[in-house]
Amino acid sequence: MHTRPTLFALTTLASALLTACGGGGGGSEAVKTSLSGTVADGYLTGATVCLDINGSGVCDSGEPSAITTAGGKYTLTGITAGDEAKYPIVVSVPATAIDSDNPGGTVGKAYFLSSPAGKGGFVSPLTTLVQQKVAAGASVEAAEGAVKALLSISDTTVSLFSDYVAAQGTAVQTDATAAGRYARAHEAARVVAASLQAGYEAIQSDADAKAVHKVLLAQAEDALTIQKATAADSTNPTFSTAGVVAADSPNALKKMLAFEKGAAAAATQAVSIDFDVTAGGQPVACGVALTGLGTQATSGQVKDLRFYISNVLLIDAQGRQVPVTLDENPNQSRDVALIDFEDATGKCPTSTGTAATHTAITGKVAPGSYVGVAMTLGVPVRSADADRLPLNHSDTTAAATPALLSSGAMAWSWQSGRKFSKIEFVPDAPIARPSGTTTTWNVHLGSTGCKGDPTKGVVTACTNPNRMDFSFAAFNAGTQKIVLDLAELFRHSNLAYDGGGAAGCMSGSTDPECPGIFQALQIDLASGLPINGGAAQKVFAVRAK
Repeated sequence: MHTRPTLFALTTLASALLTACGGGGGGSEAVKTSLSGTVADGYLTGATVCLDINGSGVCDSGEPSAITTAGGKYTLTGITAGDEAKYPIVVSVPATAIDSDNPGGTVGKAYFLSSPAGKGGFVSPLTTLVQQKVAAGASVEAAEGAVKALLSISDTTVSLFSDYVAAQGTAVQTDATAAGRYARAHEAARVVAASLQAGYEAIQSDADAKAVHKVLLAQAEDALTIQKATAADSTNPTFSTAGVVAADSPNALKKMLAFEKGAAAAATQAVSIDFDVTAGGQPVACGVALTGLGTQATSGQVKDLRFYISNVLLIDAQGRQVPVTLDENPNQSRDVALIDFEDATGKCPTSTGTAATHTAITGKVAPGSYVGVAMTLGVPVRSADADRLPLNHSDTTAAATPALLSSGAMAWSWQSGRKFSKIEFVPDAPIARPSGTTTTWNVHLGSTGCKGDPTKGVVTACTNPNRMDFSFAAFNAGTQKIVLDLAELFRHSNLAYDGGGAAGCMSGSTDPECPGIFQALQIDLASGLPINGGAAQKVFAVRAK
């Protein structure tokens, strides 16, 4: 009679003990915590923040995440206690996000931010630079010190993990006060954000987010180097870094990314790509008469015909772009080739020309079957390899500068770098101008709005890169060649007249002859960036050999 109540009591007690221990052998439930902070270039609203538990560099399903609200605020919940100090913060800033620096519109282009583990209270472009160095093996303290040195901030009371928007108040950039130094940090953050935005769209779809971040943040550091060097340049005190970012063309970024991922090491399969020049079906060479060019069907001869090609990538059937490592020879170096069709005959002057020509690119690619090709008309800011040697703007006296980039015939002043194209046409009749006449209609493509002195070891960046990307989804290097068509280049141009500025188009944004040339090349004249990757261009075409 008394046994059953006793047994019931013991069972109830055992059940209570199991519950207190987390159930039947499952262990206690992990303690959860939350993490709050702020995201800024200016304060960013509408950005996705997450704890990067799997270390992918992006916000993945299952990771604690939140959307920033007004003032850039976020709170991550459901974090296993201790993880908040173990894993870095990653932020995806969509094009639709709002920046308090410009609250009247969206940021316009997506980019990313991050911050080291345990430092998620304030996430900014500057903490992103710090995290990149931490990911490479530096301590947080050493990484922050390196970025502060890049900003010329030696004040130990100024932290890159502090809210520089709030700390600067109404102060202007100055070294006199901590608030002024925070204002300078804010301006540097804008430069980094602009640089990230300039290149992110081209390579963000790559699955290796860490490699993407490394490539783009290296460019952002270049932008800060330019800002620092030019701010200290007493010979040019009015210089502003507005609009100057150290970003290259999309094809250049793709090639840098491929090198970063080690694709060049696998390049063992030989490849040769032939080039040719025509004018609406007419063969083109020095001394050969051409007819029917431009809007006035002008006749004449070429005087010069040379151009640089870089960022050569072959495309496989899956759409993957694989870099071609160019052979080293007098016309090819550091993955830049000088294609040369002038031979110092006819109207091509012996004083600046050379008898030798170079009409094919040779190199190696990772073994495979390829169906397409992509490349750039122009010289990159830097080489795509690990050395990242300055190329377009480089000290031509330096031993490391390739000879093909030291050619006087293809050089502008150091601020303008190289002529990406030197295509010169001499009509049979003099070219009319508002006052007088001239003899040569030039197409000298090159970067403009450039700052940073390479003779002082400073990488140079430009407001208008003016590089032309183009690609062909169907291309067989064994049976086909790439042809430059002068009829398409001059389709929108009157070669019998020059309305002002330099003769022809020398890349000036206000030159009346440049809109037609840039339209043909599919480069936006205002920004100097390729239009839709050059998808609509017809200047270069694929033809049978």
